[in-house]
Amino acid sequence: MENLTGGTPPVRYLPCVVPCKLYFGNIKSIPAVSQGLSAMLAGRELTAGILMSQVISNVPAAMLLARFTEDYEPLLLGVNIGGLGTLIASMASVISYKLYAAQENARPGRYLALFTGINLLFLGVLWVAAALL
Repeated sequence: MENLTGGTPPVRYLPCVVPCKLYFGNIKSIPAVSQGLSAMLAGRELTAGILMSQVISNVPAAMLLARFTEDYEPLLLGVNIGGLGTLIASMASVISYKLYAAQENARPGRYLALFTGINLLFLGVLWVAAALL
């Protein structure tokens, strides 16, 4: 598989998966964290999934929050919708930005502004739609 510059894309993100699994697996054993996240999620899985995705990306958010709830459907909706919004919300967005920014005559500031505006618009629309379900 080649990237836009003609070379093979580096595998920089895979090494995060194992440490994330170890960290999130062990974090539940800390009573204050476990109780706090369980209380935060109770009945608010959709919102928590969306908001946490904006800060730590949607896949790590799913890995973290799934350990503290039994109500998976709104959580999964939240982390999937949460892939929209900020650039960090989805690793695919970070990769696309880096590929674009590396191009000659790229305008990364304009790209970021347009990307964020469109993503926040769709995030809002889908958040409302999911909340009404």
